[in-house]
Amino acid sequence: MMLDVCLSCRIQAEHQPGRATCPRCGRPLTVLDETTRRPVAGGPAPAPAAAAAPTPAVRRTPTRPAPPRLRWVAHRPADTLPPRPSPAPRRRTVPARYGQIPRWGLFDVVAPPAEEAGTDPAASLRRWLTFLWPFLVAAAVMQLLRYVTLMVNRSRPIPAWWDLGTLALVMLCGWVAAAGVVVGLYYLTRWMIQVRADSYALAGGSDPRPAWAVLLMTALIFVNVVGAPFALVEAARAAGGPGVARVERAVRRVAVAWGLVNLIGAIALAYRIACLFTDSVQTGADAMAWATLAFAASAVFARWLGPRLDKVVVTGDEVASAPPRRLVVAA
Repeated sequence: MMLDVCLSCRIQAEHQPGRATCPRCGRPLTVLDETTRRPVAGGPAPAPAAAAAPTPAVRRTPTRPAPPRLRWVAHRPADTLPPRPSPAPRRRTVPARYGQIPRWGLFDVVAPPAEEAGTDPAASLRRWLTFLWPFLVAAAVMQLLRYVTLMVNRSRPIPAWWDLGTLALVMLCGWVAAAGVVVGLYYLTRWMIQVRADSYALAGGSDPRPAWAVLLMTALIFVNVVGAPFALVEAARAAGGPGVARVERAVRRVAVAWGLVNLIGAIALAYRIACLFTDSVQTGADAMAWATLAFAASAVFARWLGPRLDKVVVTGDEVASAPPRRLVVAA
């Protein structure tokens, strides 16, 4: 069996009659025998490098620089110049300040505007999850496309524009998805602080944990696998009511799904770090496969979590319908 080999790109393919140039770089191909790896008689052979001919020494004669062009300008003597006018002093004026807008006549009592839906942390988080999961799907598709491209390139050459284009799309979608996840953690932290404040307000108190502690339990990657479910269950138990058992079941399901997504992400991150210390082609392929799975799992989780945010929170109606607690004497 004969092979067409490009000595410049180091790529090879099965010999085809009539193909004389490399499809990637355009240089001549060499026909080799697959068994002996020697050029086949009658096939194009690699052109030997032409020896560089010595360049004759050229005697250069020094050239005299052209004389500079001078232009004479007449100035008045310094003692005959008029004095410069002194700048006028600036008067610092203080603008008028009012504690409130000046009014005359009767004051209209205006009710405070109702809170808009855009400032609600739950609505913001739900809207961002709806916006995020398509980007995660796009990142997973680009990773899969790059994986298939590298598999095809093992047996046949691919165009350079396709190689560079898929690589650029993978990097772009990966960075956009990572930025979207960071913004999602910000909205998740705002929502968690609001949920805990509302739950403790239903119980007649305030959140005993400082905001920085809730921030670490919710926004810190891999820590929020345990910290975020614990913060939700703690808030639900503080509010009380018959909905605590329902909230604990919903939080348990979300925690299991969230743990699986983080486990896949940790494996993908470990493979990506291993690629920095090895040149193994198989390790790079495994890292790309796990990255594809991590993006796909994150997209499914973001799409699944949005409609279930209300199920992990105890509502005020459930607390109001709870029977009052009374202390009785034990018999």
